[in-house]
Amino acid sequence: MAKKVPGIFCVEGAWSSKLTDRASVLDMLEILEDVVGIDFIHDRVTTVDALFHELRRWRQKQYAHYSLGYFAFHGKPGKILIGRRSVTLKQLGDVLADGCDGKTLYFGSCSVLQAPKREIRAFQKLTKADCVVGFTREVDWLASAALDLILLQALALGSDPAEIEPWLNKEYGGLAEHLGLQMYFEEARKSKPGGEASEPDLKVATKSKR
Repeated sequence: MAKKVPGIFCVEGAWSSKLTDRASVLDMLEILEDVVGIDFIHDRVTTVDALFHELRRWRQKQYAHYSLGYFAFHGKPGKILIGRRSVTLKQLGDVLADGCDGKTLYFGSCSVLQAPKREIRAFQKLTKADCVVGFTREVDWLASAALDLILLQALALGSDPAEIEPWLNKEYGGLAEHLGLQMYFEEARKSKPGGEASEPDLKVATKSKR
C-alpha cells in the first residue's frame, strides 16, 4: 500500500503594509502539491484573534491529516509578528496545548528559535509536538524559501523527523547553517550519535521530473 503523505497546514501573515505587495508562500505550497503530491491548507491571517481561531480549527479531528504546521510570518526571538503585535511561543503553546502529538511545527520566520532553549523546550512540551523547526537568524526571503521547499518535502515524505537532520546537514548543510536552522525533537526521537545520514525517500509521491 502506498504511503499516505501528510498534509501541510499553513498560516501566513502579511509581509508588507503595501497594497501592491504580493509576496506569499502559496506558490511554494502549490509546487509541493503539483509536483510531489503534498496537499495543503493555506490561510492568510492579519490579526492575532484570526490566528488563534485558525489554530483552534486545526486541532479538529477532520484536519488530523495535516500534521505539518507551517507558520509563515515575520519573527523575532521567541515570537512571531502580526502587524505591530507579537505572539510569543508561550501564547502559541497555550492555544495548541496537548494538540500536536505526531505533528511537526515549522517556523518559516526570522530568528524565532533564537529564543532560549528552555523556552523552546517548554513550548514543545506544552504542545507535545514531535518536532519544532525554525531559524535562529534573520533570513533572506529566497534563501529561506528554498530551504523551506526542501525541508517541507523531506518532513512530509520521511518516516521520522529525527532521521532527516543528518541527511539535511550532509546535502544542504551550508544553506542550513547560513540560515541558522535548528530542529528540536522529542528526546526519544533524537537520532543516535554517529548514525549515518540516511536519505529520506523523496520519490514516494513525485508526479514528475524536471
